[in-house]
Amino acid sequence: MKKVLFATSALVAFANVASAEVAVTGDGRMGMIWDGEDIQMHSRARAKFTMTGETDSGLSFGGSFRVDQENYRADPLHRSAAKGTAGSVFISGTYGKLSMGDVLSAAEAAMGDLPELGYTAGEFAGDPEEIDYLTGDGANENQGPSALYEYTFNGVKLFASLSDGSQRACDGTVGALGCYDFESDKDSDLAYSVAAGYEFGAYNIALAYSKWGDQSEIMIGGNAAIDAFKIQGFYAKYDNRVVGNEIVGDDDFGDFDLPPGAEYNAAYGLSVGYTLANGVGLTAEWITRELDFNGSKWEGAPDNFDAYGIGASYDLGGGATLAGAVMKNELYGDNETRADMGVKFKF
Repeated sequence: MKKVLFATSALVAFANVASAEVAVTGDGRMGMIWDGEDIQMHSRARAKFTMTGETDSGLSFGGSFRVDQENYRADPLHRSAAKGTAGSVFISGTYGKLSMGDVLSAAEAAMGDLPELGYTAGEFAGDPEEIDYLTGDGANENQGPSALYEYTFNGVKLFASLSDGSQRACDGTVGALGCYDFESDKDSDLAYSVAAGYEFGAYNIALAYSKWGDQSEIMIGGNAAIDAFKIQGFYAKYDNRVVGNEIVGDDDFGDFDLPPGAEYNAAYGLSVGYTLANGVGLTAEWITRELDFNGSKWEGAPDNFDAYGIGASYDLGGGATLAGAVMKNELYGDNETRADMGVKFKF
């Protein structure tokens, strides 16, 4: 069947602008999820706008956001592309790329996450494959837009990211007088991250440091593609990261009775993928999150949480992929083992 791509482009010419383009793409999925008790049907469809342009001097610029991110009323936290708290914009040239909005931290930009399993991309199990970065990645969201700078040369990749440390509700961008009521401003600790990576052939390695107030993290990670195998691993060491300020995939440690003063101490994980000759992809992964009770461990309180699973996928062509996975996530007090099976699409 001939592949049909749903996309639109608009080319326009302005003074001092060489060209601009707006494209519409999308994704969708449908299938079933086993939540530990019941089988549930699940589906969704999303559209995305990607806008790019170039100046006469050769600077590239652009932005992207999903349709559901345009209207802040569609988000329970009132985040939107119009407010700079969803989607992102960028400008890039000879000296690197600068992005602002709901951008990754430098650490995540350098390392990424472990592979997503299943047709719901790990969501059926609470996204345990997501590395718990101290900045960005769902953290520091009350500070509004963040900034990310990227620069690459000779296989070396450099990253730096920063929040603004202000919790002003409308970020001073919508012209409302309330945005300039400085007496009621709420400040937060500025969050920043720096990272460096090096790519040599099919191998990548990265090192990152992040800080948010008294909390900090140092991380190392890497990945390799060896014939039909893909391997990825990471180790993260946290300091003064109080339980309750962490983002753990899509969940937290709230289901467990933990002692006061418990800290998120470390996390580490590994994934191995293999592609068969018939095009079937297999991926297994494991991740552990460790807590430190500072000598005040309560009886029965767990001090580490494992998540592991295996997934399979098959490319049907034309942007459709059959995928499924089974995972166990100990962050769930009950129904730790969950599964999904379905088809996902890219338009």
